[in-house]
Amino acid sequence: MDASLKLSLDEVGADGARRDVLHRQLRDELRHADHLDLGSPTSTVAATPDGARALGPAEISALSVAVLGSGGLPTLFACLRDWLRRGQQAKRSIRLEIDGDVIVLDDPDDAERQELLRTFLSRHGIEESI
Repeated sequence: MDASLKLSLDEVGADGARRDVLHRQLRDELRHADHLDLGSPTSTVAATPDGARALGPAEISALSVAVLGSGGLPTLFACLRDWLRRGQQAKRSIRLEIDGDVIVLDDPDDAERQELLRTFLSRHGIEESI
């Protein structure tokens, strides 16, 4: 199973610099994980005109993840759960987007959230154990 997902990160009270740190931390973790290929959702954006801002906060804190093979989703969601759990001082969330369909993950241990995630993935033909 191969799929492409867009992830956006947030942390309550985080400014742009903090979001950048969080983005880099998760990106480094995912880069070293098996069955995942990282890109930037903004890498396909056309050239920015002179004087215009190239990226906003949403783009800076976003990752494009290609899930490769049957081990990709369990690997991805294990990394995301670990990242969410480390947000003990301030609540963290991850916005997951597939083909314009969005779900926000904010509680890594919530059984109801896990079931909603399974339903979300199955709408896109992804029927793997997470």
